[in-house]
Amino acid sequence: MSEVKQAENSKQAMHPVSRAWMQIAGWGLFILGAVGIVLPLLPTTIFWIGAVWCWSRSAPHLTKRILAHPRFGQPVYLFITYGEISRMGKWMAVLGMSLGFAIFQLIGSPGWQLSLAVLLLLTLVAIWLWQRPEPTLSRQG
Repeated sequence: MSEVKQAENSKQAMHPVSRAWMQIAGWGLFILGAVGIVLPLLPTTIFWIGAVWCWSRSAPHLTKRILAHPRFGQPVYLFITYGEISRMGKWMAVLGMSLGFAIFQLIGSPGWQLSLAVLLLLTLVAIWLWQRPEPTLSRQG
């Protein structure tokens, strides 16, 4: 994972306060992802991708722990390294966004303008998501 190795080499150049903030942000994202393991509408992988990004610049040893996770390590690694998302990951993300939008409509009772704005944003995210490459057979677990 070249980004992590580059970050390890440049870690010494990072200001200690910046490094501390990156570690705190990484922990916050990690905790949100961990909560997502038990709450179906909160995604785990995307938060752990963010945690890896933060920790690769501030605490690479923590990055290695996420990448070693038996279920979420490989999807995080594939996205960080190659920008790839599995087809199942894409389906699960779109399903989660759709379910979240439905709950938002039922519970939030937003006006049509806010509903349209959120729907447009989720649609753009889904389009971007489906344009990401899928892992090749040699990289799939």
